[in-house]
Amino acid sequence: MQKKPKVICMVPARLGSTRLPSKALKDIMGLPMIVHTCKRAQLAKTVDDVYLVTDTDEELKTVGEAHGIKVIMTGMPPSNATTSVAKAVENVDCDIVIVLQGDEPLVNPDHIDTITQSLIDDPDLEIAIGATPFTKHNSLSDIKAVLDLEGNVLYCSRTDIPVTNNKGEVKEMLKLCFTVPFRKSLIQKYLTWEETPLEKIEDNHFLRLLEHGIRMRAVIIEGGKISVDTQADLDEVRELMKEDKLRLTYMKDI
Repeated sequence: MQKKPKVICMVPARLGSTRLPSKALKDIMGLPMIVHTCKRAQLAKTVDDVYLVTDTDEELKTVGEAHGIKVIMTGMPPSNATTSVAKAVENVDCDIVIVLQGDEPLVNPDHIDTITQSLIDDPDLEIAIGATPFTKHNSLSDIKAVLDLEGNVLYCSRTDIPVTNNKGEVKEMLKLCFTVPFRKSLIQKYLTWEETPLEKIEDNHFLRLLEHGIRMRAVIIEGGKISVDTQADLDEVRELMKEDKLRLTYMKDI
């Protein structure tokens, strides 16, 4: 019987967001956003441990530890979430590390499990990512993807893809969800690569992987919720959280 790989989840966060400053600590029904994200990751069955990852933000460290969350400080500003986790995981024992963006306070633990299971089942797969049906057009904060016939990401972009010349607007696209399990060996390799040409043009660090020929499996999930990038997103998430039953499992005393 094949031994289950050790899986950890790392949640990178920083306070220097330009669109919504200090968004990781924004209150959502009595808890900072980053705490919601970490607590929900702890509910995933495939995950053995969860860490909040930050650079030098003592306030984030204090908040995380006050809520019983393990914290790793990298000591240097990251260029993106993946490099931050790649630095943090260097001395942590694991086979698979899930990069879960800190601005996903409505993340579904079942989705984390479904996406991660693809790496557990296929030892040749080095990375997977969630993708969910999406109909909002011209949203540059959301990364859309097109897939090959085997479900691997062919390309991903902040612009709307696919597009059509003569049949009107494509009604439904696929949006990438920022739950990304890596083999530890791949994320360490990622750290050694320089920024790639398309990555720079698109401001999309997933393209670094595609430009190096890495096969990235997209796992389709239904009902993926929005991430928080703007004040409007935060307002929407606060309303959605009121109806969210999952929060009751970790907010019993609030």
